[in-house]
Amino acid sequence: MKVIQFSEIGDYDVLKTAEIPIPAVLPGQALVKIELAAVNPVDDTVRRGIIRPAKLPMIPGNEAVGIVRQGNAEFPAGARVMLSCFNPSGQVRGIYVDGAWQEYIAASSSELLPIPSNVSDEAAAAFPVAYFSAQACLNKAEFIPGRSVLALGIGGAVGNATVQLARAAGASLVISTAGSSSKAELARQMGFENIIDLSSESISEGVSRITAGKGVDIVVDSIGGHLTGEAIHSMSRNGILVAIGYSAGAAFTANITDFVWKGLQMRGQSLNGWFDVPAQQKVWEQLLPLLAAGKIKPAVARVFPAAETASAQRFLAEERPFGKVLVKFGD
Repeated sequence: MKVIQFSEIGDYDVLKTAEIPIPAVLPGQALVKIELAAVNPVDDTVRRGIIRPAKLPMIPGNEAVGIVRQGNAEFPAGARVMLSCFNPSGQVRGIYVDGAWQEYIAASSSELLPIPSNVSDEAAAAFPVAYFSAQACLNKAEFIPGRSVLALGIGGAVGNATVQLARAAGASLVISTAGSSSKAELARQMGFENIIDLSSESISEGVSRITAGKGVDIVVDSIGGHLTGEAIHSMSRNGILVAIGYSAGAAFTANITDFVWKGLQMRGQSLNGWFDVPAQQKVWEQLLPLLAAGKIKPAVARVFPAAETASAQRFLAEERPFGKVLVKFGD
């Protein structure tokens, strides 16, 4: 079977197509033929060695969708399934264990999620990591209905997922940011409100305008860099910021008086090693009914052939599209 892997740390061109045997299926596992896999910012981070992969060669990719070819008790042959970002021990695929950029995967039932009949393969492939991350952040921020939420990066997968989940869960107000006027306009056309266009105003200016100076209760920050300090400044008293990403940079500057005078908290959220199977299941139980009911709708920017995965990574990292980038295996 074909896999996309890298054998050395480096730029996009270290990604190569290789042939390896189809994995053996252990008792209780199912063999899944992968149709679509997602490309995420962490894939680029690992390939560049910013996060060191556990081994080389490494097959990247955190999530995918496919069809069960050899079933087990829970997932019969022919079932459409999503591949979770976690293996049974709670490790995230594509960092410490081989990932989803391969034609076949043998997986246990805890690694698989059913695709609702009304959800397309593309939407399902864009679902697991972004929405799990967003829900984990809202949980860590102690979200309850009636609180206001700022999610940085409406065009990014986690930012977009946070906006949708907060709206579905009864937030009093949901605000997001766009890095350009074109992205802000596209978000509005897609039905998203309260978008701060960062090409024309800062986060704190936009939040002050939208909230009449009150600020926001919760920030989910999947961007990092200089935006983090601005987001902190936009918060109301007793606000909580949860940081989960740093595509714009790992360092930021903040005013300590925002923490002292407002009683703010900043919390970090990661996925790898933090969620055993029961903890994963609690989050999936929050998310899957919303997906099946159409209350959350993953956005897809573009689908590349698997042979062009390096171009897909470049497109995500450098073009910063609105929505998820996917790669397709097979015809």
